[in-house]
Amino acid sequence: MGRVVLDSSVLIAMFYDGDIHSKSVARKLEAEDHSYLISTISLAETLIQAFRVSFEEGERMKSRILYAIPEVVDVDEMVASEAARIRAKTGIKIAAALISATATMNGAELWTLDRKQAKAHKGAVLIS
Repeated sequence: MGRVVLDSSVLIAMFYDGDIHSKSVARKLEAEDHSYLISTISLAETLIQAFRVSFEEGERMKSRILYAIPEVVDVDEMVASEAARIRAKTGIKIAAALISATATMNGAELWTLDRKQAKAHKGAVLIS
């Protein structure tokens, strides 16, 4: 059992009905036994749609996510520095670089639905 950082695309597929990747993400999560964690960046990105509906819906979604994945990693100066290095080297967006850095700094595998992020992060698992 290893540690896995789930990126925003995976969280969205997990928590929003009708996402085209929901089934493939569910199969991957059911097939493997790991300790899952997320970045505060992924939490923020995943909550946007719910908060567009209402404050209450955003808070409900946050509770659902934190119940399922209670380990949320803050962006500290080490993660920020690693993210800057990753972005400078690969050109991926800063949010993706921060999530990638979170995995790196926590000795965790990264799972994503984003091909660019998977290509930029050595050892990332691209869920398809």
